[in-house]
Amino acid sequence: MTSARPIVRRLAAIVVADVVDYSRLMGQDEVSTLGALTSHRKDFIDPAIARYRGRLVKSTGDGFLLEFGSVVDATCFAITVQQGMAARNEDVPKSRQIRFRTGVNIGDIIFQDGDIFGHGVNVAARLETLAEPGGICLSRAAHDQVRDKIDAPFSDIGSHMVKNITDPVEVFGLSAEAIAAIAPASIEAPLQRPPSRLRSLYFAGAVLVVAAFAGLFYVLAARNPEKRLGEDLGTLLSAILPNSSAKARERLLADYTGAGKHRAFVIAPKARAHWWSGDWPSLELAQEKVLERCQAAFDEPCAVVAADDAVIASDAKGAWLPRDMPRARYSGPFDPERIPGLRASTAQRPDVLGYAAAPSPKAIAYHPRGLVFVVTSASSQHIAELQALRNCNDSSSRREADGSCYLYAVENRVVFVERHSAPATSR
Repeated sequence: MTSARPIVRRLAAIVVADVVDYSRLMGQDEVSTLGALTSHRKDFIDPAIARYRGRLVKSTGDGFLLEFGSVVDATCFAITVQQGMAARNEDVPKSRQIRFRTGVNIGDIIFQDGDIFGHGVNVAARLETLAEPGGICLSRAAHDQVRDKIDAPFSDIGSHMVKNITDPVEVFGLSAEAIAAIAPASIEAPLQRPPSRLRSLYFAGAVLVVAAFAGLFYVLAARNPEKRLGEDLGTLLSAILPNSSAKARERLLADYTGAGKHRAFVIAPKARAHWWSGDWPSLELAQEKVLERCQAAFDEPCAVVAADDAVIASDAKGAWLPRDMPRARYSGPFDPERIPGLRASTAQRPDVLGYAAAPSPKAIAYHPRGLVFVVTSASSQHIAELQALRNCNDSSSRREADGSCYLYAVENRVVFVERHSAPATSR
């Protein structure tokens, strides 16, 4: 007899959002409604999730459930989304506007197979139903954590008895009008603060990059911003890659500066390694994708040191802030939106989008350069995994210097965090 799986609990901030009048919108024009929702997710909401270091737990078609390590981040994210959706709706007829009701709570959750459950989640879901269109409702616990940290006109809207919750829920709200009046600077993503799970690592010095160069970096950050990127980044590379030859650094510098905009250059502090990528639609997306690829390659959160034509200033100790990328450590049911570091052309491939419904035995191999190789209908599960890895490792798009390929999915289960570079299933 197998023993029961142990229950994993943790404290988290939870955001639940649903589309107002979703059934009506779908009844009017389901194609346009789904297209608009997809566009909002891809162009605006997903980047905001990454910016505030959240994790999309699941999408329900008419809404989504998210987890954050900080209730301040969760609330700032919710405000950002409501402000952004109001702006995106300005030129849309009122009958076709997509608006969200949003609930924010902080509490104990149960984590299992990538999903989250428990009282904290249930309260967030009930808070969402109390919010007005374009508005946000917070529990008292959440409000107590954010009231002195976010300059927003929260209203005490009293205690409410809600479905399947025994005790009254004390609710604080932000109306659509109140949200519109919040200054963007007050909800800017607090990048100076490491994610909670990394704070001890950060202060312990694991993100230190050759402290002897601290003075050099501090001076570099204060230099004339019009100095050429090549000179600034060249100086930086000499410090963070001291074991590489001058010729190798020159080649790396030429590759990066010659890449199309938008581009970003990141480092893995513990591995003392680097990663870069260019030619992305926006600078925000370039940074997100290269951070995901770096974390996928080196299995640790990475830090941006250059973006487009600017070198990012380090702190006085010569360190940069690492950013944990949730998609790079996701495990659970296969979801094409969870694959880290992909370009749109790869993410929208039919074999990727259709993998979950594809016939077994099947497997996906992944390389941190954003490469995905799908094998379905194989003669056995072992063969599916072996062939996917071989196709990936034999690809001309994979650079030897960037390491081997990994299994991303075995059947419909994501196993990337297990770092399999050989078949996980025996013959």
